[in-house]
Amino acid sequence: MPRTTLTAQKVTGATPLVPLTFGPVDAANGNQWIYTGRRRLIVNNASASPVTVTVRTRTPLAVAGLTVPNRVITVAAGTLAFIVESAEARQSTDGMVYVDFSAATSVTAALVEDQ
Repeated sequence: MPRTTLTAQKVTGATPLVPLTFGPVDAANGNQWIYTGRRRLIVNNASASPVTVTVRTRTPLAVAGLTVPNRVITVAAGTLAFIVESAEARQSTDGMVYVDFSAATSVTAALVEDQ
């Protein structure tokens, strides 16, 4: 199955974060969005266990002869994580950012884009 595309919610300095809409993550297929350098992923782990969020690096990728690994973030149970993925090195060759989740039960996310 294809990855589920997340739609960014626009925020400005005058926009409160209260109206953000969180949706379920796709642990089976992963999520994706178009890389802009201004998008941030907020992950809400409302489950009783930690969840691993993996931001995939395009393959193969080396910077100055060093391999750039996937970025792996552990989100503790009952917490929010604000993931800033603005490194161009992690966008795929098709311009998308790919994110995988170790679990989806009680895990939601919101993609925000600052204007």
